[in-house]
Amino acid sequence: MSLKKSLVITAGLLASFTSFTSAASNVSLAFNNDNIVLGYDVEMQEALKIKGDFLQTIDNGYTVDTGLYAFQDAGATFFELGAKAMRMDNDNGDGYALAFGGLGGLRLTEEFSLEAEFHYSPEILAFGDTENYSQWVFRASYALIPTATLFAEYNYTTVEYEKMPEERLTSDFLFGLAWVF
Repeated sequence: MSLKKSLVITAGLLASFTSFTSAASNVSLAFNNDNIVLGYDVEMQEALKIKGDFLQTIDNGYTVDTGLYAFQDAGATFFELGAKAMRMDNDNGDGYALAFGGLGGLRLTEEFSLEAEFHYSPEILAFGDTENYSQWVFRASYALIPTATLFAEYNYTTVEYEKMPEERLTSDFLFGLAWVF
């Protein structure tokens, strides 16, 4: 699937998710020379949200995921816990997985925050050529204005396949912008 086609499909999905709700939503775009990540986040209720990402890498194909998360914002700290379903189509195989995990963050100032995110799918919850999946994301965010946040993140994502011990999809720093509406 070409990058242009992937971007059009993802933009359509983002528009459909944000059009049926009046709760807070955000869309993000992060990239570097080898990767692009498009994301969305829609608050469905006071403590429930739908999140998703599309990761396209130059060397290793793509992953698409959508998850349901319970979240708590306690002022200086915030947490999310949930599960996401994903589809992977990479050079060494394709498959599906159900990963569990979450995110924890700390607001150091009103504008600046630090976050850490982890997701894992064991072999029993991975299908197709996929054996398991893990993802670590560390992010520093700075709110430029109430509706736009600049961020830098380190994304480390690996997939283990039936015929290959482990493939690192990405282990890179990305820079991006998130829009809240």
